[in-house]
Amino acid sequence: MADYYEILQVHPKADAEAIRAAYERLRERYDPTRLEGAADELVELARRRRDEIERAYQVLSDPRRRAEYDQRFKEEVQPALSVPEGNADTLPVSEMDDELIDFRPLPPARRQERPPGFNPQPYLSPHSRQSPVARGRVVRRQQPVWLLPSLVVAAATFSIVLGTLISTALVVPPPAAPTAVATIVPPTPTLREILDQFEGQVIAAQQVTTQVPDNPNAWINLGNALFDSVVYVREQLTNGNTEAQQIYQERLPRWLEAVDAYRKALELQPGNDVIRADIAASLCYYGLDTNNPQRAAEGLSEAEKALQAAPQDARVLLSHGICLVAVDPPQTEQAIQQWQLVLSIPGVAPGLQVQAQILIDEYGQ
Repeated sequence: MADYYEILQVHPKADAEAIRAAYERLRERYDPTRLEGAADELVELARRRRDEIERAYQVLSDPRRRAEYDQRFKEEVQPALSVPEGNADTLPVSEMDDELIDFRPLPPARRQERPPGFNPQPYLSPHSRQSPVARGRVVRRQQPVWLLPSLVVAAATFSIVLGTLISTALVVPPPAAPTAVATIVPPTPTLREILDQFEGQVIAAQQVTTQVPDNPNAWINLGNALFDSVVYVREQLTNGNTEAQQIYQERLPRWLEAVDAYRKALELQPGNDVIRADIAASLCYYGLDTNNPQRAAEGLSEAEKALQAAPQDARVLLSHGICLVAVDPPQTEQAIQQWQLVLSIPGVAPGLQVQAQILIDEYGQ
């Protein structure tokens, strides 16, 4: 059974206005005129996506049909998602109280892969939830009376053990050279496993923007998550990975989804030139890989605006160079100069320097 709320990217408790706004935004995103000149496979994927959006909106925009759908969805789908009592973190959002949702925006990805163990789920854990609000103030839990004495005893015990270890180390001769021990190498994650991590970040970021649509950081995080999820696949194409090539064809529209998220953030923060540079890079990557010079030219225009306002910003320079090689004819020499300038700026984030060097090696041959 299709999840129409997921298709329209809205909360199951969204009102009619939020559903209508999401439908219009997605319908515009998958407008056929935006895919002129794209590959036939991409056009077909967009057509199927539009059909799903239309079906979802026809049901959710009708109060009677929506009520019937909610009841059927609850009976058929949600029992399969049930978990043992006490594990509320994995319950569907529609089954959780609104105060359990973690509205804090995710930290920006900065076009870097999330560290191992990163939790993209925007729900508060049982240990971090606060008690209910009483008379406008948060009522905090009282600490048990035995806690402080226990901490003192634990600290004293730790000090004694530490002193014993230090004294033993001073009198015991150093051990002999260790014998060879087999090193356990953790398995390398597969492409699909890595992409699943990115998908979790995208879904979590979408849920946050639904809850706090006026927060610019929420939209920036969504744009970064979309950008990261597609640029990683693009980087795998140089390795001749046929699976990555098929996945990248399917994810090409995400460049435009990232553009939409960044533009929403720019509306809330008009003076943020880095966001404008991210819009430019997304447009130029899309124009370059779909052979759409109009999108590439649009991206270069945004990049030049950002460069004029922030000529020494590393991310602005990086995006401007990407757009210079995306336009027709490509301005490769000028692009390499922009990336070399990124390497010469002191204090630049290592990830941006690595990306600039990769682009120099790719286009400098």
